[in-house]
Amino acid sequence: MKNKMTLLYIGLVVLLIVTGVVVYKAVFAPKLQLPVVKEEKEQVKPTPVVADSNLVVTAKWSKAASNTVVLSVSNLNSKYQNVAYELTYDSQGLIKGVNSGSKPIDVIGKDSFQREIYLGTCSRNVCKPDLGIKQVSVVLEFTDSLGQKSQFSKDFDL
Repeated sequence: MKNKMTLLYIGLVVLLIVTGVVVYKAVFAPKLQLPVVKEEKEQVKPTPVVADSNLVVTAKWSKAASNTVVLSVSNLNSKYQNVAYELTYDSQGLIKGVNSGSKPIDVIGKDSFQREIYLGTCSRNVCKPDLGIKQVSVVLEFTDSLGQKSQFSKDFDL
């Protein structure tokens, strides 16, 4: 009986020691500091300068190619190095678009340019036209020889 009581006391002492160690570590252990993540403020791009008011821009259906818009720009007066374009339009309730991609149109030394733009999708030499297009929104970004950008935007009824 005495052995059982001794074992019980030893068990209680061990339990108290283990509990004390756990409580001590929880209360007095150094706290881990989580790294502080600073939010970067979104950089606001300046509003582009409006392009030269003497520019003449048109967008019309091509007479030669189906579902193709001819974008014409004149009165460039050799002021610009390149022109990037973006056309957006509504096709059967979906907003779709076409752009000049990563390589803008080279207009160095030119007074005008024309670009035929197919409104649809092509894959493996099979093209599917977008239907029901009545208007296109054109945004042109002009870059001069100093790298300064200016912008023209207008909606055209087709």
